[in-house]
Order: sequence, then C-alpha cells, then structure tokens
Amino acid sequence: MHSDQAKTGGYGRGPRIGIVGGGAAGCLVAVNLLRMADSPLEIDLIDASGDFGPGIPYRTTNPEHRLNVPAARMSALAEDPDHYLNWRRTRDPEAAPEEYTPRSIYGEYLKELLAETESEAGVGAGTDAGTGSGSSLNRVTDRVTAVENDGERPVIVFDDRRTEVDHIVIATGPVAGADPVPVPDSLKESGVYIASAWDSEAIEAASGDEEVLIIGTGLTMVDVALGLAAGGGVPAPGGPKVLAVSRSGLFPKIHLKHLTRLSTSVIPAEGPVAKRQLLGAFAELLAEASARGGNWRDAIDSMRLVTGDAWRRMPVEDRRWLLENVNRPWEVHRYRMAPSVGARFHELLGSGQVRVEPARIGSIEEAGAGARVRLDFPDGAQSLEFDRVISACGASTDIRRDAPEPVRGLIEAGHLKADDLLLGVDVDRDGAARDARGERSETISVLGSLRRGVDWESIGVTELKTQAAAIARRLVA
Repeated sequence: MHSDQAKTGGYGRGPRIGIVGGGAAGCLVAVNLLRMADSPLEIDLIDASGDFGPGIPYRTTNPEHRLNVPAARMSALAEDPDHYLNWRRTRDPEAAPEEYTPRSIYGEYLKELLAETESEAGVGAGTDAGTGSGSSLNRVTDRVTAVENDGERPVIVFDDRRTEVDHIVIATGPVAGADPVPVPDSLKESGVYIASAWDSEAIEAASGDEEVLIIGTGLTMVDVALGLAAGGGVPAPGGPKVLAVSRSGLFPKIHLKHLTRLSTSVIPAEGPVAKRQLLGAFAELLAEASARGGNWRDAIDSMRLVTGDAWRRMPVEDRRWLLENVNRPWEVHRYRMAPSVGARFHELLGSGQVRVEPARIGSIEEAGAGARVRLDFPDGAQSLEFDRVISACGASTDIRRDAPEPVRGLIEAGHLKADDLLLGVDVDRDGAARDARGERSETISVLGSLRRGVDWESIGVTELKTQAAAIARRLVA
C-alpha cells in the first residue's frame, strides 16, 4: 500500500469524499469537486494501479489505438466544450477538430487536467497562498476490499486499514462479464486463456505464429486485433492469425469525418416513452438524414442526444425488448471505429490475418500447450485448436453475479440496488444511489458504466463529464 497525501494542513478541514476508481470517471469527479468547491474539501482519489486519470482505455501505448470520437467533442469539462481541442493545439497547432487522437495523448490530457485543477485549488500550498478553496487531493494507491455503510459515516476498507469518509463516489469503470463457458484453471494459469482483453502484458506475449481466438467482436476486439498485428505497438505486416467470433458476427462500422446534425425534437419532452416511439423517431431521423444528403451516421449521432432521457422514461419491458432485439445492431453502428483504425482493420481482414465470424462458444478445454474450442457456427459445430484465447465479451449482463468489490458487498448489504435490467445499479438523475428499498442514498453516488441500465448512454466522456459535474454540484451545495 502506498499513499501520497497532499500537505495542506491535515484532515478534518472539511468534508471528506472518497472516490473509488482513479480512471477517467473518478478523475472527472475530483476535477469538478476541486473547481466547484468554495470551502475546503478532503478528496481521496483511490486506485490500485497508482496511475490517476487515464484509466485502462487511455493507458495504451499503441499509436493505432485512437479515440472513437473527434477531438472537437472530447472536452472533459461540460462548461468548456473546446477545452480538449485548445489543449491539443498548445502541443500541435495543426490539430484539427475532426482528428481522432491517439488514446495515449488523451490520457496525458486527463493527467494534466487533474494536476492543473489541483494546483488552482490551492492544493499543496501549505498556507492560504492558493487562489482556490484550499481543498486537498490525496492520491491513494491501494486496493479497496469493501465499503461499509452501516454507521454514521461510510468506511472504505483496504487490505490493512480502514478510512472513514463523509461521502463515497463509486467510479470503478466497466464490470466485465463472466466467462462465456467454464474454463479450466490450468488454461488461465498458463496464459493460454486471457480473461480480460485489457490485460496488455498477457496479450503482448502472443508470438507471430500463433493462432488466436478472440471472443467478442466489438471495439475491444478491434483494439486487440490491431495490437496483435502491431507486434508490440509498432505497425508491422506479421502477427498472429486471429479469428474473432460473436453470436451475431457483427463488428463496428467506421466514422465519417463530416456529419449533419439533425432535429432532436423527435421524442416527447415529458411523459412515458414507448419503444415504438423511439423506433419511430429513429426512422424519422433516417429520413431527414437522407433528405439532407446525410446517412445513418447522422441519425445515430443525433439520436444519442435524446436516448438517455427517453430510456429513463421507458417501461422496463420495452427496455428489455430493445436489449434483446435491437442492441447489437445499434452498438455496431453507434460505437464506431476512427477512420484510420477502420482502414487498418479492413486491411487485416483483406489479408486474411483477421477473420470475423458468427459463432457461439460451446466449450473450452485443454489441448496440448493450447486450447480446443467448440464453436457452434450457423452451418454446424467445429472443434478448433488455438494457441491463445482472449475474452473480449464486453460488459456484464448480471451485476449481481459479476460485480467486484466494493460494489458486490454494497448490493448484498442493501446499500445499492441492482437496476431492473441487472446491467448496473439504480441511481437518481443526479447520481445519488438508491438502496434495496428504493430510497435515495445521502452517502453514496455512482457514475459511469454502472448506470447503463438506468441511463443507457453512460460510458463515453460526453456522459461522464455531465454525470461528474452533477455529482460534484450536489456535494458542494
């Protein structure tokens, strides 16, 4: 355990807020708290990695791993939409609004934003010399094993200590789904089966002549395929042969540079929303896009502006139907590849180095030094052998089963309530958690992917910065 405490006079100078998760979501909560506070706060930003700001997606060093949103729309500050683009131009005057920046650069941006905001708040001054609120930011490199919320104040439990706070913000990032089928422990221990597509060290161990199976065909699969082909981060013609499978076999579409913003008044402003209204609104946007010389991308991106609010007002039966019948086609059109990434991925497809097929996983078992996987293709089952199997199955579909600590413990204790779709937890619009009785929590807030079941659009920076600002505004009020 390691803790770097800001030297600003010690604790007890103001309310203490513990942020569990130091990636982009947690970083943005800390930034907004520091910017909004007009009296001192004690902020603990907690992450086991010790790398505060980027989180896993923006920690990559592969230059082919790009943002999948143009620079002009990637500001981390809701009140300053040009903040990121202006930051880019201080380093590259030629940076264009439509560029898709390498994700590692965006990670640097988040780190610098956190450091600058910390400085402006007067953190580390040791006196009243700071121009801000005098709030302190404590970067805590440690693993949270539990959160207790049964006393007067919540308690964050680490391996060897306990810390009382006044409020906890859960910003732990996406919860990975379970293995698609039972996997022998020996395959996990040997590194033949890699349970997380974000385990870059394990994936880099794949050699150039390996046969690799990727389970899942979303944007994470694209990242892994490009990483395998790159040979450690440098684009190269070699690399393992990759087969990627999912039930649909669909993979992400590609962004176009210029889009037409369409009408957003296609959903009633108030009252319940039925799935037929949502689908009808999308059909209207498609027609408008076509009439104005655009395409489906315009309709998808314009729809994003209203889907979150509509989703909240939709009956759970309609939301469940959309998940079961529309979700996968929506995802591959909604979460698109940057143009350069799409071009490179299609090169790999064209060369045969990467194949994408529809198939279900029947079983995974040992086979010599590798794994034998039964794949149920539409035209029949096949048992194929691979040197490595990588799971890129995406986020959990049952939070009760897959949630890590501290989320699991809070659900079991009744302090958090799984949402109706089991994609995450129940929250109010301003991020306040709801407990097992449906009552609003005064001590726990949640942002990010744990709000998917309630907000739907809840994983991109566009949503994170809005959620972070709302939580911070409530906590400093």
